[in-house]
Amino acid sequence: MLKQLKAIIADDEYLICDTLQEILHDLGIVVLEICHDGVDALQAIREFSPDIVFLDINMPGCSGIEVARQLSATDDAPVIVFISAYDDYALKAYEVNALDYILKPFVKDDIKKVIDKINGILTKTVRLNANKDRDSNQGGEKYRLPFCVYRGNRTDIIQADDIVYAYAENRGVFVQSLNGAVYSVRSTLTELEEKLDPRQFFRCHRNYLVNMRQAKELAPGFNRGYLLTLRGEKTVEVPVSRAKINQLSQYVHF
Repeated sequence: MLKQLKAIIADDEYLICDTLQEILHDLGIVVLEICHDGVDALQAIREFSPDIVFLDINMPGCSGIEVARQLSATDDAPVIVFISAYDDYALKAYEVNALDYILKPFVKDDIKKVIDKINGILTKTVRLNANKDRDSNQGGEKYRLPFCVYRGNRTDIIQADDIVYAYAENRGVFVQSLNGAVYSVRSTLTELEEKLDPRQFFRCHRNYLVNMRQAKELAPGFNRGYLLTLRGEKTVEVPVSRAKINQLSQYVHF
C-alpha cells in the first residue's frame, strides 16, 4: 500500500495557491505548507521534507528553477512539478529533473494526472525494489545468463555486458554489440528487458533499451526529450522520450 503523499505549494499568486490546495485536498494529498517566494519555499522544504513540491517559475527572492536546482543536489529531493503561465521554461524545468510542467490556468484533471503519474512511479519503484531484493536473495542468477543472438544462419552467444543497446524495428528486435555487430533476437523488447538487469539497462523509449554502462553523452533532443550517445565501435544516438526523463536520475547523477 502506498503512503499518503505530502506536498508544499510555492507560488506568489494567492488565488492559485488556494485553488491548488483545494484540489490536492480532494485528491487526498496533505498540503504541509504554502509559500509565496523561493527563499521561504527552500526553508519549508528542508523543514518538512515533502514528497511533492508544486513550484511557480517566477517568484520573488529565488526563482522556481533555482529552487529545483538546489534541491537536485540533495539525495532525498522531492518530486518537482512546475506550474507556470508560460511554456518558455519547459526545457529548463526538465533539465532540473522536474516530473511535469503544468500551464496556468489548470483544472483538477491536470493535477490528477500528475498525482496518478507519481503514484505509478512509486508503485513501480516498490515493485522494482521487491524484485531487487528477490534477485539479491537468489544471487541474481537470471541476469548472468548469456544470450543467443542471430545473424543470417549464424548463432552467436554474447554476454549482457556486451550489449550496447536493443531496439524494435519493422516487427523485429535487434541488439548492437560493443564491436558494432547487429544481431536479431527471438523475443519482444519487453521480454528482453525482463531478462536484463534493471540496474544496468534502461528502457529510455518504447522502442529502445540501453546499457547505461555504455552511456557517453546526453544532449537536448526533440519534443523536450534527450539524445543519449552510447559508446562502442559504432557510436550511436538513442532518443530518451520526455516520459522517461525523470527515470534518468536512477542511472546518472545530475
